[in-house]
Amino acid sequence: MTYAIFPGKERYKDMPILMPTYIPALLPARDWEVFMNALENGSKDCIEFKKEIESPRYRSIWDCFHVYGPVFVTFNITNVTNSTAVILVTLKMMNVSPTVYCTLKSLTFQGKILLNLTDGYYYLNGTKIGRPSFFILPYSLPEKGSLLYRASLLRKYDFQLVEDLTVKNVTFKEGKLVHTFVRTFHPPLIAAKSSRKPILYQKAGYLSSSLRIDSLYDLDTGVAVDMSFPYPELYSIGIVEGDDFNPYSAELNDKIDFSKEYWPYEFVLYKTNIQFPKEQTGKAPDTVLKYYLLLGLAILGIVGVLKLREVRK
Repeated sequence: MTYAIFPGKERYKDMPILMPTYIPALLPARDWEVFMNALENGSKDCIEFKKEIESPRYRSIWDCFHVYGPVFVTFNITNVTNSTAVILVTLKMMNVSPTVYCTLKSLTFQGKILLNLTDGYYYLNGTKIGRPSFFILPYSLPEKGSLLYRASLLRKYDFQLVEDLTVKNVTFKEGKLVHTFVRTFHPPLIAAKSSRKPILYQKAGYLSSSLRIDSLYDLDTGVAVDMSFPYPELYSIGIVEGDDFNPYSAELNDKIDFSKEYWPYEFVLYKTNIQFPKEQTGKAPDTVLKYYLLLGLAILGIVGVLKLREVRK
């Protein structure tokens, strides 16, 4: 499944659409090599920046990209067993500026994260770090207070103020049609939200921002339609914070009846091999397993079987 944010062409033209914060020490070796090669093959300013960040005197714990072109996040499910699966995460950013006067045509990072099919959580190096961002189990919704993203992991990188994101509420959202590049989704949709939590770093540099999750999911399949910044997945490639405003959607919403329909302001469902039911007002499937048959993903089928076994016990 792929989600996207696109730059604006009118009101938001030439504005950065994403400014993700990354921690160099967290970047997988392959991604660091990709980044260094891109800088080496870039402009004079890019080459100078490469020398700067490779220098022993470079002390910044974190840095950020300014992205002016399209951004794509793709999730692929691999290595499925009876109890786990590996989620491959690919982040592709176009027209990226890692520093002033240095612009890279594109930059693609890839990581992987283990999904435990028994409890539904991601684990990285044995640590539970959160729930999947791109789908939810419609018949087993997360409970209030349950973990969404273990942001407190950033404390070991000297972030002074950072708290875990947990479920604030899960509701059924009525009222408006939601447009995506795949299809239009009819209400009701599942809305999962966390509280907004501050994040602060002020040791070697200064960063003050906030984290929050506010996503929408299709009632029939559990697939994310409107996805907030996917913190757990992007943590696997060293990216720990970022806004998720979609200027392209904002401009489209200026031209339609926003009281009845809208394009999501965050990551929008862009491409998938999932076969959705016939377009209609949201209606829950009549069996648990049907969710996963609709998804057409082996991992979700296994989750459904495991859940049925638990019920029978």
